[in-house]
Amino acid sequence: MKIKVLRDFIFNLTFLLLPFVRSFAYKISPNTFYVKFNSSPFTSSIDHIEAQHVTFHKELNKLGIHVKIKDVFKRYANGLSIETDERHLKRISEIEHVEGVEPVKIYRRIDPINFDHNEAYNQTILIAPNNDINSVHEVTGVKKVHEELRLSGKGVKVGFIDSGIDYTHPALGGCFGPGCRVAFGYNFVDNNDDPYDNCNGHGTHVAGIAGGMDPRDDGPGFVGVAPDIIFGAYRIYSCDSCENNKCANDAEEIIIMKAIIKAVDDGMKIINLSLGIDGNNKNMLATLVNELTKYKGIIFIVALGNNGFDGLFTGGLPATTHHTIGVGSFETNKVLNFKAFDPRNPEFVISYISNNATAFPFENAKIKLFPMDKCLNDYKEFDNTVIIVDLRNELKCPELTIRLAKIKPLAVLESLDKFGVQYKQLTYLPTKYGAMIYSQQTDILIKYLEENPSLELDFSDKYGYMEDHPFAVTPSVFTSWGLSNELDIKPEVCAPGGFMLSAYPVNIEPYLLNSGTSMAAPYITGVTALYYEVFGKLKSPEDIKTALMNNAVPLKSRNKLLASVLHQGAGFVNAFNALISTSFVHPPKINLNDTVHFNGYHKLTVYNFGRGEMIYDLSHLPAPCVDGYNNTFIGNFYGLNFTNQHADVKFDNDQITVPPGSSVEISITFAPPRELPKDGHWFYSGWVVITPLDERMPSMTVPYAGLADDAKSLPIFQTPKFPKLANLTENYITNEDPVKSFSFNTSIRLLIDKPIVHLGLATPTEMIVTEILDANQEFLGFVKDYTGIKIMKNPVETSNNLVSWNGIIYNINDTGTLAPNGEYFIRIKALKLFGDKNNEKDYEYWISPKFRVEKPIFTNPLQ
Repeated sequence: MKIKVLRDFIFNLTFLLLPFVRSFAYKISPNTFYVKFNSSPFTSSIDHIEAQHVTFHKELNKLGIHVKIKDVFKRYANGLSIETDERHLKRISEIEHVEGVEPVKIYRRIDPINFDHNEAYNQTILIAPNNDINSVHEVTGVKKVHEELRLSGKGVKVGFIDSGIDYTHPALGGCFGPGCRVAFGYNFVDNNDDPYDNCNGHGTHVAGIAGGMDPRDDGPGFVGVAPDIIFGAYRIYSCDSCENNKCANDAEEIIIMKAIIKAVDDGMKIINLSLGIDGNNKNMLATLVNELTKYKGIIFIVALGNNGFDGLFTGGLPATTHHTIGVGSFETNKVLNFKAFDPRNPEFVISYISNNATAFPFENAKIKLFPMDKCLNDYKEFDNTVIIVDLRNELKCPELTIRLAKIKPLAVLESLDKFGVQYKQLTYLPTKYGAMIYSQQTDILIKYLEENPSLELDFSDKYGYMEDHPFAVTPSVFTSWGLSNELDIKPEVCAPGGFMLSAYPVNIEPYLLNSGTSMAAPYITGVTALYYEVFGKLKSPEDIKTALMNNAVPLKSRNKLLASVLHQGAGFVNAFNALISTSFVHPPKINLNDTVHFNGYHKLTVYNFGRGEMIYDLSHLPAPCVDGYNNTFIGNFYGLNFTNQHADVKFDNDQITVPPGSSVEISITFAPPRELPKDGHWFYSGWVVITPLDERMPSMTVPYAGLADDAKSLPIFQTPKFPKLANLTENYITNEDPVKSFSFNTSIRLLIDKPIVHLGLATPTEMIVTEILDANQEFLGFVKDYTGIKIMKNPVETSNNLVSWNGIIYNINDTGTLAPNGEYFIRIKALKLFGDKNNEKDYEYWISPKFRVEKPIFTNPLQ
């Protein structure tokens, strides 16, 4: 039986306009596409733009193609979003003036890492005397900016495209509209003028970090980075629920574009985006961001992502876009803790980190260690107790979920793992009170409990204490690594993002601790507002990015090694140095690429805007080389390989003199490390350091990074671990197993018995093509939904990067055929980094174990 296919594979096997499977790193809006015209509104007249739109509609009528026009863009972007059957896309792409057609993607809010928010139970946040709730500003230079430079971001308009802002919060002004702190905004969820964040909380938390200030005498004294900015709140996320395949943390790309345009029209000079997807730098949102930066001077601060556990190449769009400032996360210096003690031995005290930034509301409680290594017949002994859940141990009771539903623990203390974050959570524990304790505290408490099995702790102290973070001011283990797919240095700069305290919707909890690059990005947004307050009318976005990067400080990771540029970019932000420096160095970063595209000769220009002559010493600060392709493919620095080999860096002069109001160009020659271990793919990096001899002025740094290898040699597939063929229950199938049969019938679990391939990529790819082969491995056709798609790196075994086959073979004759009974293989080919899509040698191949189609397939298979 023949079915009309929706793609002309001869036209272009790499055509990217496909309905992506919903389990990929991003989703798309079904049958919704963005048509981009080839003229920019910034370089063409409005008459020319209008003429392109008119031509497009005329050509559609001539071709007899029916489309539903959803949104039209003629200012800042030139295109429109349409709903149409995808079989028309090839012809639409060939219409005059059409530069490209792409699916409208769904961007995800970058969720916080540490917490599942528990039920609100205490509306008062109490800070112990002599504890500074704003101590994070001490390590970023922001405190000195407030106190010595008297800057607060006054009057700077900053837009937050997020879940809205709870403008009733006292730290965010208490009102909305002209004369209020939150003076501008729009609700794109409900299409009204009220951007109130009453349930999601993400946008309120983000806005508080950037510019909150609680003026109440009886309040906690919370102060954000730039406490006098003017907020623009643009709500694109709804409440925490999922309906019609859309969830609270999902927003269409078109909605984000409309929110950006609204923010620009409202006069926002800086826009914070704590959201992202995977992809490349050429999509429609990236184009809008780049052109608004270039032609309108808008500064985009974007969270890089929380995929650091997957290692290198894990940054997302639009943070990896060229003109944005992509932000990574460091741990804060101090964390808000609460205390409990043994009333029989008051010297025994533990500290716990409450999810709700408030102490437990009860006075005392029995303490029990929850068994992770065995099943019990009865869990009633844990009723009305505080359970210690040691997440470092493996959970071995498969029936635990059912049994836990029958008990009522008073509260849960979840142990943090060695990384300092919760990488797994017992979210099904039936309690509304939750907190975390560090591993060292867990060990002390467990040992003490063994010695005192009837232990009760006193939780009557309701004050919070700012205690030292055990991994203070080091890169967060969750923060995504660079480089970008084009080997561009990302992140540009890092800021505090681990255990950040900020405002939250008052109807839920007035303050909350969260962790993520979503928190680090608004910190940089606030610092940018402080800088803009002084220099906004004088400096371009590139100048401001340069000032932030030049004055960032390279720091060590918790493994005691200097963190790679791939992990921290230019380094940890220093707001005070950026503002007082009278020098800067351009360009702010040096991309050395791979060995094939290597350019070892670069020039930097050192500018002196001071009143006197400046002398600078030039030096080189190397970071350890890192290999992200070891046997385990574990991404964070506990699994990566490091070596102290480094690039050879030579200056034409080791010292330069720059007259006031002038600049001097310096030449630098780079050579990749020469004695690297042979069994890896090594990335090298470091910083060029420019140090003024005037000790009152800060040193400046320029990061560099490169790959000491051909980028095409980087493995796409995680061979031999992945790819893997799986059946309905996700049991992996190997070549040694008997040939597996698939029926393509619906199971009682409403799943389809069809072959599924877990990709688990080691390197992102711009293109995956999936083919069906016969029993002799001869080519039959394509799996339509997997021809030409982009997939990000995701090497973990629980990877969402899946390929499945619905039993239809699509071929070059534009028809689809139901596969008859017989034996088949799936062949997947992935384009290597920097590969030519038209060159078969630039693809990496994988062939599945043989499998069998055992019965006829119904004619309307579920996708």
